[in-house]
Amino acid sequence: MKKYNIKTTDVELLKKWYYLMTLGRALDEKAPAYLLQSLGWSFHAPYAGHDGIQLAIGQVFTKGEDFLFPYYRDMLTALSAGMTAEELILNGISKATDPGSGGRHMSNHFAKPEWHIENISSATGTHDLHAAGVARAMVYYDHKGVVITSHGESASSEGFVYEAVNGASLERLPVIFVWQDNGYGISVPKKDQTAARKVADNFSGFKNLKIIHCNGKDVFDSMNAMTEAREYALLNRNPVIVHANCVRIGSHSNSDKDTLYRDENELAYVKEADPLLKFR
Repeated sequence: MKKYNIKTTDVELLKKWYYLMTLGRALDEKAPAYLLQSLGWSFHAPYAGHDGIQLAIGQVFTKGEDFLFPYYRDMLTALSAGMTAEELILNGISKATDPGSGGRHMSNHFAKPEWHIENISSATGTHDLHAAGVARAMVYYDHKGVVITSHGESASSEGFVYEAVNGASLERLPVIFVWQDNGYGISVPKKDQTAARKVADNFSGFKNLKIIHCNGKDVFDSMNAMTEAREYALLNRNPVIVHANCVRIGSHSNSDKDTLYRDENELAYVKEADPLLKFR
């Protein structure tokens, strides 16, 4: 039986989720204004359309037990995991009080190492290897917890990701690989990126690996998927891929113009599929 649905989920928890989603979207929409005012945030990748899965990642992350490797679009993930709006802004405008890097890292690289929300490279997919390495150490030292690593579906075509999933499957490491699938690698559509339309299916033959598909636009489906993934990885000490189907409402980043490669029908569809509006 699914744990989370609109009828059984506590009202106060629903209010908390809605607050986080609303605050996250406000930050997401405000970030480009900092660049226009020459205040920083030179790179921003909006997360709108990934709301369900990002809220869920942050909610299942257990501080003190788990390690989290978010990617550059994981603004709501970081907020849901407990980071404050101020901390996210400090990263965006490169202030010395940024808890992740003291203002030295690129914007949209949200981290808080003291909570094991880790810094990552700007090269997509490389942090999956770091996540697998941390999971290996957790097994060696008999540490209770899991590692969660997140990125878009196009990064799953990188060799780093294959190495990480292969190693985690072979060694039975408690890693949750979350792939937020919005159908695009910048401007490249998924059909030109990968052999399987559901990218996680490219890894379906790996032993010890569990694959969970979910609607990343839906809060309840995402919460159920991430809860199942964490429980499975924790109890069985095996890796999990959570493949979350999302939409990208805006451009890839503030250096991209999606109207050059998306038609009016698609742009209208992704706006209608807005997870925040549906949850509201």
